[in-house]
Amino acid sequence: MKIVALVRPAGEVPEAAQVLAAAAGMAPAEARMRLAPEPPALIARLAPEAADALVKTLRDAGLAALAIDESEVAERVTARTVTFGAAQATFTPRAGAPLSMAWEDVTVILRGASSLRTQSEHTEKTTKVALGTALITGGLKMTKTAEKSVRGSQEETSQVVFIFDRDGRGAVLPEMGFDFSCLGPAMQPSRTANMVTLARLVRERAPAAFYDERLMRLGRRPVPFVLGGAVQVVSGATSHSRINTAQGLDVLAEAIRLGVAQGDLP
Repeated sequence: MKIVALVRPAGEVPEAAQVLAAAAGMAPAEARMRLAPEPPALIARLAPEAADALVKTLRDAGLAALAIDESEVAERVTARTVTFGAAQATFTPRAGAPLSMAWEDVTVILRGASSLRTQSEHTEKTTKVALGTALITGGLKMTKTAEKSVRGSQEETSQVVFIFDRDGRGAVLPEMGFDFSCLGPAMQPSRTANMVTLARLVRERAPAAFYDERLMRLGRRPVPFVLGGAVQVVSGATSHSRINTAQGLDVLAEAIRLGVAQGDLP
């Protein structure tokens, strides 16, 4: 399957919505909804031939559309450490072979964030003395039971820096699990500050690369057509839901990478 995305604003939305609705066979209202988010916006998930045909139709209409092949994700290494050399960087994962990139080959640097939201709901029963009930029943029943729903929610945010080269290879520098001691004297006292430092150091060494941090906002939102991001479990009177936007963030990063590679960005 392929996911069709727009990497630039649709411009005149009513006209763009008409083109999308006609090409994808969707209602005009749904087409407008798909075009509404800030790009990169995921607008359809189709079989490869249908996705390619939709992309061609949208591009012929002047829209910056592209298709992300779910089965051909670019090679990426999730690094635990990075070595900043004069001519190249070496990204070393926790396990497996390291990835080296020449600074002159780095084309895209993205800073983003994903969100893990958990929500729970359960029913609590309480018993208390009820004088009215006691009077009515002649003392046979002295209490009454009340029920109420108790809801709780929690959100955790995690940053990441994506680095891609002209061959499509990628390094992922995650906030969680990264060994910031490799920064040496540049190491900061907090993970958040260290992520800012990582992005800055990479940008300084690859100044010609396209840099974007809109995924700091967009990556925390659930996106359509990305499977595996939401789980809900119900057990008796208790329900738990979990939404993780990390996979959606990965797809959005790939959309931006492809947009740069195809000349649609910046």
